[in-house]
Amino acid sequence: MTAPDPREVLTGALESAASRGLSLRPATAVLDDTGWDFRVVMVQDTEGADWILRLPRRSRSADRIAAEAAVLAAVRPVLPVAVPRWEHADRAFIAYRRLGGVPAGAEDPAGLRYEWHPAAGCGRPGTGYVTSLGSALAALHRMPVEEAVDAGIPPREPGLVREELARTLADARTAVPLPEPWYAHWRAWLDDERHWTHQARLTHGDMHPGHTLVGPGSEAVTGVLDWTNAAFDDPAADFVDQYLAGGGPLLDRLLSAYRRGGGTVQPGLRERVLLRASFRWAHVGLLGARTGRPAFTAVARDRLAAPPPEPGAPPEPATHPAPDPHATP
Repeated sequence: MTAPDPREVLTGALESAASRGLSLRPATAVLDDTGWDFRVVMVQDTEGADWILRLPRRSRSADRIAAEAAVLAAVRPVLPVAVPRWEHADRAFIAYRRLGGVPAGAEDPAGLRYEWHPAAGCGRPGTGYVTSLGSALAALHRMPVEEAVDAGIPPREPGLVREELARTLADARTAVPLPEPWYAHWRAWLDDERHWTHQARLTHGDMHPGHTLVGPGSEAVTGVLDWTNAAFDDPAADFVDQYLAGGGPLLDRLLSAYRRGGGTVQPGLRERVLLRASFRWAHVGLLGARTGRPAFTAVARDRLAAPPPEPGAPPEPATHPAPDPHATP
């Protein structure tokens, strides 16, 4: 699969914007092609306001736009942080005014490792970041299920999530292919009833540093972007990427802040976060195979070269940087 010419992507995005009545300055347009589901163009309009244009990479991404719009409308009144307010949205194009602040980190598109922005706290997340994110996640997970369903978000029980993950595992087993010890490890996780007794809550589903905005003038989270993967799921799903970015110490600080912010740390939550984190590489490997990005599949195979933990041992895969030196806030 050949990647499109960036100039053609920019031209197409600007033409789409113009056809919807947006007056933009083409010379200011910058393409961010690192997203898994959408390409992003950052551009100014003729009055100097900053805009974000999102272009779905494939039909599957376009299929989720209506659901994401429903999620944004539902969470906007209940979160203590800002979320995008779309002014134009259809299956081919999304546009909204850029939120203030900067992403707290970025994902290296080659190695798929996260790096923290200094604005989040001296290159690693500080107390302000952890406290504010914990409070935001607690508010999101407290949202009544009935209220979210009434807003147009499809209900989804843990059993359905389990089935979806099982299909991913089966597909990745042959497409990547997965090492058999890892396949057996994840199969045991899916078969263990202890991990599927939690109550599903509305989750963001992709809460990595690049989707959290900080500042200006503060390391606290001020906004959350990209709700494409939002769905009813295990609350553990919203801690996975933070764990991958900062390791066990950051996860423990965030769970502590989440509890203080009114979140419920259910029994087994931390273990489920770690299991989900290791399973990321099955997702990544399968995504690479399905979308013609062999580099993703190669990264997944590299991460799965080490054996899985022994049965009963804490699943702490070496997929994150060195431990965070910050004390628990």
